[in-house]
Order: sequence, then structure tokens, then C-alpha cells
Amino acid sequence: MRGVWIFLAICSAASLGLANIAHKRLLDNYLDGVGVLGAGSILTRLTCGAIVLALVGWPTDGPWQAVGLGLLSGVCLGAGLLFLFLGLKLGEASRAVAVSQTNPILVALLALAILGEQVGPWQWTAIALVVCGAFLVSVEGLGRRLFRLTPGLTALVASSVGLGLSFFLAKLVLDELTPWEVFVLQELGMVPVFCVFGQPSNWRKLYAGLRSRPALATFLIGEGLLPQLAIVLFLWSFAFGPVSLASAILATRPMFVFIAGSLLSWRRLGLLQESLGTSALVAKFIAIVMIVTGTTLLAVA
Repeated sequence: MRGVWIFLAICSAASLGLANIAHKRLLDNYLDGVGVLGAGSILTRLTCGAIVLALVGWPTDGPWQAVGLGLLSGVCLGAGLLFLFLGLKLGEASRAVAVSQTNPILVALLALAILGEQVGPWQWTAIALVVCGAFLVSVEGLGRRLFRLTPGLTALVASSVGLGLSFFLAKLVLDELTPWEVFVLQELGMVPVFCVFGQPSNWRKLYAGLRSRPALATFLIGEGLLPQLAIVLFLWSFAFGPVSLASAILATRPMFVFIAGSLLSWRRLGLLQESLGTSALVAKFIAIVMIVTGTTLLAVA
């Protein structure tokens, strides 16, 4: 089953990367702030959670501890996504997503301490590559501005912690619950997190922002479809394989964001405003190579 969970993790990373591109476009062009996108997330999480709950039912056969941890996994996932939205608003999509994807470090440490997984020299080398790559991708570029950090770095570190905790907790309960049951619990657990943005003003702004067809299509695909698909895929990946390795493969998401963001920022398209200057491209390329190399070593070492 090794090939299966690796394939599922890669597909999940690609889906999440494309979703982050859609989120960035929504925040830059259609929605007035992170709070408005957060209000929209309440709708998508409730809708998707209710649909799957109607199909698979509440996990009555599972122990209450597993159900509680599944809900907590959703809370952590919601917090991680909320901070990622903030990072996307404050910075470029490729850099924001890359920093948030340092979560395999936390997952590996938790797996070492709690699950007893062995972390050898190659894995620690890989972790160092991920950390250095995350730092490099968070700077403005090479040259005199090398040590000028982008806005939102604190939010992105918080996003990484939230996502890492969510992945680890999901793995803990997948021995007791099915991936579909964990999906329902995660969707419902995310709702209270995004309810902090449930003010009437945000609902009005959401309605106003999604009145055009391009905005509505971007929202339905980027927030209603792709994130849910990615969650289902990584839960099945966790069920089939080790969470420390699967989460590491998920961290290849910056590669998909970098490629898609650069293409959409091409002058003839102009759908995003990613930096395409030589210095910025070199910094992003080196950083993403380091992150992808590190996470690949985590997967194969």
C-alpha cells in the first residue's frame, strides 16, 4: 500500500495548493478581508459536513475519546487554515504556503515522542532543510533585503503548528474511526473556529463579493470543493501510511503553489500579483527546492 498513500498525499498537496491560489485570488479581488472568507468557510464546512454525516452517520461505535480527539483535530485544522488565510492576505501565496508547510517538523517530533517512531540522521537532515527553506522563502528576496521578513510570518508559524497538531490527532483516531467519520468530525470541529467571523457585516460583504460569476465560481471551487477533496485524500493517506511521512509529502504543496502562482502572474494573464523578478524567483526556487528535498528525504529515509 506504500504507493497508494504516497499517491493520495501528492494529490492532496496539489488540491490544497490550487485551493490556496483560489483563496489568494478571492482575498485580492473579491472578498473584503479574511473575516469574509472565514464566514464563507462556515457555510462550506457545515454543508460538506452535513452531507457526509447524512451518508455515513455519527460514529456511535467509536469510543468517545476518539470522537473528542477527532473534533479537536478539526479545531486545530480550522485554526491552521484561519492563520493561513491571514498569511495569504498579508503576503504572496507561494511564500505564505511554504512557511505554513513546515508542520512535518512538529509531526515528526510528536511521532518520535508519543508513537515511538525512530527519527534517524537522514530524517533530522531533512528537517533542517525544511527549516532553512522555510526561512529563506519568508524573506523578500536575495541581496540587500535578504533579512527583511515578510508580513504575517507569525500567523504562518501558527498555521504550521495548527496543521501539524491536526494531522497528528487525526492519525491517532484513524485506528478507531473510518476516514469518512474523521472527515465529518473535522468539518464540524472547524465551524466554531470560523464562527469568530460570523458577524452580520461579514455575511453582507460575502454576499456582495460573490455576486459576480467569476467570484462565485472561484469560491465554489477554491473553498467548497478543493479543500474538502484534499482533506479526504490526506485522511485516506494517513490511514494507509505513517503520518510522519505522509505529512512530509503534503508539504510539497509549495511546489504546486509556486508553479500555478507564477503562471497566473504572467503578464498576459495577470490573475495574481506574485513577484516574477529575478531575485524573487531565485529565492523562491532555492527555498522550494530545499523544502521539497527535505520532505522527500523524510518520506524515503
